[in-house]
Amino acid sequence: MNLHKKDNHFTILVLSNANTKIRKFQINYNWLRVIFITLGLFIIVVAVLVSNLFIMKDQLNNKIAELDRLKEKINYKEIEIANLELKTEEIKVKAKMLEDYLSQVEDLDKMVRSITGKGGYDNSVAIYNTDLNADIDYANDTGEIFYYDFTDSEDLNNINQILDDLIAKAPDISLKLSEDKKHMEDHIYQVEHTPSIWPTKGVISGFFNEYRGKGHRHGGVDIADKVGTDVNSTAAGVVIFAGRNKGFGNEIIIHHGFGFITVYAHLSKILVNVGDEVQKGQLIGKMGNTGYSTGPHLHYEVIKDNIQVNPLDYLP
Repeated sequence: MNLHKKDNHFTILVLSNANTKIRKFQINYNWLRVIFITLGLFIIVVAVLVSNLFIMKDQLNNKIAELDRLKEKINYKEIEIANLELKTEEIKVKAKMLEDYLSQVEDLDKMVRSITGKGGYDNSVAIYNTDLNADIDYANDTGEIFYYDFTDSEDLNNINQILDDLIAKAPDISLKLSEDKKHMEDHIYQVEHTPSIWPTKGVISGFFNEYRGKGHRHGGVDIADKVGTDVNSTAAGVVIFAGRNKGFGNEIIIHHGFGFITVYAHLSKILVNVGDEVQKGQLIGKMGNTGYSTGPHLHYEVIKDNIQVNPLDYLP
């Protein structure tokens, strides 16, 4: 191929081989310049596009890496939340165990207050707990990944340790409280079955151990009032006699246990039967004037371990 410049034209000779005719082409210089300029511009545009493609590829790779990082962070957050939920459930279980133990304290406390009439805590005993789960605010997140190094987890571990220590001690405390409760219940039972209240209202007209002549001494106290005045059991127990008894007239005898027996005599009415279980303060009869009596009154006796004792020692 030969290139010859003549005036404003280029001549191009094309020879395929020695036996063929030479072909000649003429190209205007201005057109050739346009072609080269266009080709140059095309190459520049292609280069810019390729460069932009590489830049966009780098940006895309950066976005993908950022998304992968965010995905990794979300996974760790989910693991943290799952661990928080697990620890929260453990704390709830342990808190329930402690609440059961504390309920025994509450029962004992109520029992003590029922006896003393004062002190104690008026509300229910309970363990307060709250849900530690929370939504993560990704919009305001710092972008850092936390590998279980945060305050909530440490706080839960501390709470768990405290609960473990308490639960380790709780069985011994519970056993001691159960023993105390049993002792208290026994004490309450004994108090309920020990004469300690007035059997009726009125005026004391005869005292214990008064000399009544012929070597006889008064075995109880006499409380005088009008016929029909209520007579109540001074302690819980079982009626072992209810009927007529010679000089005592209509009489009730109650066995209370713990060595105690009480006697109620000269009644106008008997309102209980043999075998009845009575409570402290329960109405059992009416004051009267039956038997050997000089006027309406109640003859009241307290017998301890088969020995008559002064009823005033068992009255408030």
